[in-house]
Amino acid sequence: MKKSANTEFSTHNREKVGRNFTIGIDLGGTFIKIGLLHDGELIDRKEIPAQSASGLKSQLPILEDEIDQLLKSNQLKANNVLGIGFSFAGLVDSVENRILSTNQKYDDGPKTNLVAWAKKKWNWQLFAMNDARMALLGEWQHGAGKGCSDVVMLTLGTGIGSAVLMGGQLLIGKHFQAGNLGGHFVVNHKGTVCTCGNVGCVESEASTWRLPTLLKDHPKFPESTMKNEEILDFKTLFHHANNNDEVAKEVRNHCISAWSSGIISMIHAFDPEMVIISGGIMKSADIILPAIQEKVHQLAWTPWGKVKVVNAAHPDSAALYGADYLVRTANM
Repeated sequence: MKKSANTEFSTHNREKVGRNFTIGIDLGGTFIKIGLLHDGELIDRKEIPAQSASGLKSQLPILEDEIDQLLKSNQLKANNVLGIGFSFAGLVDSVENRILSTNQKYDDGPKTNLVAWAKKKWNWQLFAMNDARMALLGEWQHGAGKGCSDVVMLTLGTGIGSAVLMGGQLLIGKHFQAGNLGGHFVVNHKGTVCTCGNVGCVESEASTWRLPTLLKDHPKFPESTMKNEEILDFKTLFHHANNNDEVAKEVRNHCISAWSSGIISMIHAFDPEMVIISGGIMKSADIILPAIQEKVHQLAWTPWGKVKVVNAAHPDSAALYGADYLVRTANM
């Protein structure tokens, strides 16, 4: 369990604040993050392996135990908590707080009543939102987007997610899809079939799930220093590209071009002042960010000025901060 540096939050203070805590859950495909927050501060957190293939319902008893342990270790009771903010990697109805659609992760999500679960277990309200939107809320309130009113966020990882803030409001749409499908903007109309069913999406051209095939399909892969690697992920790709492997450099540049094309399309569609990029792939931000910024400055049609392209300030916890903000604003 990872603790925050807040050592001054005494038991006496906890008893005085009453119902001022929130629980944030960020349900990823590889890890589940659970945070305890107070007044916008992450004071405690846990991270556990996810079993996304086994479904969402099977994870709920595990989440219950972890949350109960968080409460116990911080000397809190259920009535000290305002509610749960639940971040999910799929399309989410943020009015009814239910999962609408998944993409090869937690496939029973649409049949799982999360609101009833939280109510029955702790008598808490639960507020659900797509993970990219939740992370954007967190970055807007506490991170790279603070002080901005119009922001696009892209999350680069196993898949590619997106979210949009316009005029200080999250873009949601009639069917809860608006701004969420930036990873499925087409950047190659003759490209690979995506998991969504479309062809040539940003995700099917340059995501973690696509990368191994992308490399192995390269005609010079048998000559590459990557050919004996057991794991073909972006960490491996950037390592070999930095060591001047021709295949790695070509595939790296292809991915950067695909991400840039998707971002430029989102800039043209949503007119942001800033693009925030997050996700596991951004561990190589020192290479990715300057390359994308250069392409955006060169190719995006923005006569008013230049769109900033920045790294997320809280890549590992933005969704937890966003969950806290969502719960608090809903209780105002």
